[in-house]
This record gives sequence, structure tokens and C-alpha cells, in this order.
Amino acid sequence: MDGKTVFVVGGSAGLGKEISKVLAAQGANVTIFARSQQQLDEAKEEIIAARQNENQTITAIAADMSNPSIVHILFNTQSTLPDTLYCVAGGTSTELGFLVDLAPDVFERSMNKNYYSSLYPAQAALQSWISDDQDAPIPPSPKARKIVFVNSSASLIPTPGYLAYAAAKSAQRALADVLRLEATRYSGPKSTYKVQCVFAHNFITPTFIEEQANKPALTKKLESTEGDLKTLEKNFPSAEKIAPEIVANIENGDYAVMDGRFEPQICWGVAMGGSPKRGWGVWDSILGVLAWVAWPVVRWGWEKECKGEAFRALAARQ
Repeated sequence: MDGKTVFVVGGSAGLGKEISKVLAAQGANVTIFARSQQQLDEAKEEIIAARQNENQTITAIAADMSNPSIVHILFNTQSTLPDTLYCVAGGTSTELGFLVDLAPDVFERSMNKNYYSSLYPAQAALQSWISDDQDAPIPPSPKARKIVFVNSSASLIPTPGYLAYAAAKSAQRALADVLRLEATRYSGPKSTYKVQCVFAHNFITPTFIEEQANKPALTKKLESTEGDLKTLEKNFPSAEKIAPEIVANIENGDYAVMDGRFEPQICWGVAMGGSPKRGWGVWDSILGVLAWVAWPVVRWGWEKECKGEAFRALAARQ
């Protein structure tokens, strides 16, 4: 990444900030985007501290990245186009719950945070790259243009309590799946275009801790996130720990990216569908067989836990 320019949407906190620090440590010029200027300023200082040298440019821009007009203006006015765009913005700290309990604005908010904040930056970046290629001379080797969507295993496994979040993340996954093919329409002697999708699993961040406070008990039970913070920190890695692994796996070039834990791997095995397998496809094929055997058993257990749970929860509160 030495000398490359990377835009990170959602780079002010959590995994986005940690990825930005890893990229800066590899020599990249990093621009982070988020809503909160205070968080951006704090994250910028951490990213500056992580960079290789003082010649690297670290920029922080406060904006609503789910607003298409704002996004296109921002991207069109940057002094340098990105080589890579990371769409990391998202989360569900205030959008957890069951369908009958959620207000209509929750679904709109979740789509803004988890889908539109990826859709519009991806569109703006792709349009800027295509326009740049039109007037550029043919280089000795094509420029590598890349969009990385950071998704979630919530889009792979149907988990009650995540309905609003899972719907938005499923939309983001569909965007990545289709754009992976669409983007190659513009690959040629001037540039090559690549799209990748990270399927992140549970990891510890301040947002995750906030989610825990709002998460239904049934959801915690199904995904094994019960327990106090000390227990959770023992069972799940921090964003700081998994970010280097995720960035390294992105560099391997596979469309689907995840950390090395078995849980996200088997979730991918359950729902890889028409997405391309990783590498030669051997491990993913094995995962598919394991999922074919194991998932019906897990699903049966989840169905058993869900059946009548609303009445049991009501009785427990009385």
C-alpha cells in the first residue's frame, strides 16, 4: 500500500479506524469519512501515529455518506482519487429488536447506515475512476482500482433480533455481488477493477458493547453473546486484533474475506450461494458440505428456541 490513496467510509471508530491504522502503517495515504467531527479528529491522531512517515497524508472529513449529493460533491472535489475505497460504515446499536416492536424510522436509519453509506460512495468512486480513465494515456501497467465492502455474518445467517440490520446488510451483499461483475466492464489497459466483500463476525468495540445493552435476550442466546464484558472479551477478539488479519486477507485477492475463526467460515459455508469461492474453492466446498450437514441441526435448535419465546419472555417479566 506504500504511496497508495485509500478512502475509508466509516473510518472514525471501530473496525474502520483499525483498518485505517493498518493501511497507514503500510504506507498508504488515508482519508476517513464519518458524521462526527470529534470522533474523526481523535481517529486522525491515532492514524497519524500509526503511519510509516510524515510524508503520508491523513485526512478526516465529516459528512453524511448516505446522502448522494454530498458524497458526489465530496469525491469530485478531492485532490487525489482513491486507489481503494473501503465501505465500512454501519452498525446496529439502536436498530435491534423484533419486527413488531420496531418503529418505521428504524428501517430507514438502518438502510442509511448500512446500505446507502456504501452504495453512494461506491457509485461516486466508480464514476470518478471511469471518467479519469477516459482522458488518461495508457500506462505501462493498468492501475488497480478496488472497492471493499465490509459486510457482516448477519447477512449470511437469519438471526431474530437483527431483522433491520440483516435486511440492510443483505442489500449491501447483493450490491457487492452484482458490482463485482459490473465493475469488470471497465477493466482494460488503463485500469483493472475489483470488488471484495468482508463478512465480519462478532468482535469487541464500543459499538458492540452498546449493542449488547439493546440486544434481545433471544438474540444473545442464539449467537452465544450472553455474559458480562469480561466473558465477551474472552470469547471474542477486538477490532484492533482482527483488522491486520482482514487487511492481509483482502490482499490475497479473493472476493469473500473473513477472519480465521471457524464461526464466520461456517456462516459463509451456509450462504455462499452464487458468490465465487475463495482460492481454488477446495476449502469452501468442504465448508459447504459441513454446512449442509450441520446447519439443519442448528436451525432446528433455533426454531425450538424461538417457538413461543414471546410468551415465555412475557411470563418472566410478570
